[in-house]
Amino acid sequence: MNIQLKNVSKKFGAKNVINNFSKTFQKKKYAIIGDNGSGKSTLLKLISNLITPSGGKIIYTHDDVEIDKEVFIKKIIFTAPYQNLIEELTVKEFLSFHHRFRDSINNPSNILSEFGLENFKNTQIKNLSSGSEQKLKLLISFNTKADFILLDEPTTNLDKKGINIYTKIIKRVSKKKGIIIATNIEKDLVLGETEIIELI
Repeated sequence: MNIQLKNVSKKFGAKNVINNFSKTFQKKKYAIIGDNGSGKSTLLKLISNLITPSGGKIIYTHDDVEIDKEVFIKKIIFTAPYQNLIEELTVKEFLSFHHRFRDSINNPSNILSEFGLENFKNTQIKNLSSGSEQKLKLLISFNTKADFILLDEPTTNLDKKGINIYTKIIKRVSKKKGIIIATNIEKDLVLGETEIIELI
């Protein structure tokens, strides 16, 4: 799948956050960087269809054929530290709930140890530390069947061990999927073969 943005703009009130942005995203790794307020998170939300453009168009294609919204929303997974999970559920219950709506590469409960969460499977999400909750979000992102993974500041709240887990897995996953990361944090990037897009 490719994602093409044609002269996309986004306004919030009188403020124009994204202005005539054009780019085609393919299955490779991208990093969107820029000053605070430059529109990095907004651009990710536009691509993932969480918000709609004020102008321009976003086209999702497979083999050069435009695909419907019902199809492309299942080909994208978006993760951000400010996303809210269902706090009343345990980690195991939440993974089961998510698995009912989005196909997983592996049984999510079987890979808890890879993300350092094996001791928290029966813990309610509201009782997790911010770092463990972020690991849970990354587990979902990297384990959901999708063509594109969109990550907003993915190492937020992670300790050194968590960052090492993230680095190891993103290197593996980025060989098979499109990855779009919005950040100004160097440790988020895991550069390698990454195309840098700077918003001004």
